[in-house]
Amino acid sequence: MAEFFGTTVADIFNTMPKRFKPEASKGVDVVIGYDCGGEGGGKWKLTVKDQVAKVETVEGDLGPCTATIIASDAETFIGVTLQKIGAIDALSQGKMKVVGDTRMLMTLLPQIFVQYTVPEKKTEVTARGILSAIGERFRPDKAAGVTLKYGYDLTGEGGGQFTITIADGTCTLKEGLDSDLAVKMTMEAVTYVGMMTGTIDGAAAFTSGKVRIDGDMMAAAATGKYFDKYVDPNAEEAEELLSLKVVTSINQRFATGPVMGKWFAGLREKKFLASVCPLCKRTLILPQEICQFCHVRTKEYVELGPEGYVTNFDLVYFASPDPLSGEVRDTPYACAWIMLEGATPEEGFAFEIKREDLPKLKIGSRVRPVWAEKPSGSFRDILHFEIID
Repeated sequence: MAEFFGTTVADIFNTMPKRFKPEASKGVDVVIGYDCGGEGGGKWKLTVKDQVAKVETVEGDLGPCTATIIASDAETFIGVTLQKIGAIDALSQGKMKVVGDTRMLMTLLPQIFVQYTVPEKKTEVTARGILSAIGERFRPDKAAGVTLKYGYDLTGEGGGQFTITIADGTCTLKEGLDSDLAVKMTMEAVTYVGMMTGTIDGAAAFTSGKVRIDGDMMAAAATGKYFDKYVDPNAEEAEELLSLKVVTSINQRFATGPVMGKWFAGLREKKFLASVCPLCKRTLILPQEICQFCHVRTKEYVELGPEGYVTNFDLVYFASPDPLSGEVRDTPYACAWIMLEGATPEEGFAFEIKREDLPKLKIGSRVRPVWAEKPSGSFRDILHFEIID
């Protein structure tokens, strides 16, 4: 159907039910015919009765109407409706005429209908379109000294293979996958678009298998650092929300008991104390009052470490709260299982590794604790463990 001023005659009539204001039509009982000539025109009948509006297309004669609006062409009808063309001008030029009470129509229609406006045309968001504008979202200040190649293998409709290269403070995009990628991410194009527009959660897509990552996981996680967030051109402007960030704190104290009391007293002196089972001789860290295997009370304590080595670790990309502070941790972070010097094999304890050391973290890494400047006898006395070069 022919379009004028960004819309069609049919669009105007199709939106009438939604624009109708029944509360303003009390007592109204009219039938209005519309006869619009030329390309894109047609005939419609509007019936308003008992606060209900009925719009129907008509083939042939409109039949009896309270009033009829006749337009010579669709452009004139749409122009008058949108107030792009003056109604008086159209009437005086003979491009439009009204059979019936003109004044009644000019008063009634604005009363019982919301003014028609042309809906905004939505821009189609595609994976290729998002990637082609990647340079506009690049943040060179965050990529100083960084040399990386990201590969995207997007399958399905609208997909393709792309390589993003970050080097010398610049970002370039080309089609195809280079052989020396730091990381390659494979997913359907529709998944990539959903992640970029915020309709699909990236972490959920990864854990559900919709996204496969081959290569450097940390490089994949850093994409948000090097690029501004994509803004969907179709997204409605969100209402500004005010927020107040508060970390709740309860002013109270807990009694740890004599065993854990020794542990915290040791931390105050930058020492790791383990209890020792009198039967199996295992070193228990954190200290335990009872050996869970021998079921006997422990009374002896020994100092372990302070250095040790990593026996296993979890590299975490989910921003979970720190159980000791309640604050959300930056990602990625690593929680390592650490075996201190002098400990019984398999009797280690878990603690976080210095974030800057994550690239070189591996099983067997030698580590040492980094202490708070003024230990006070709490878990906060250990800032983290760092890798010994």
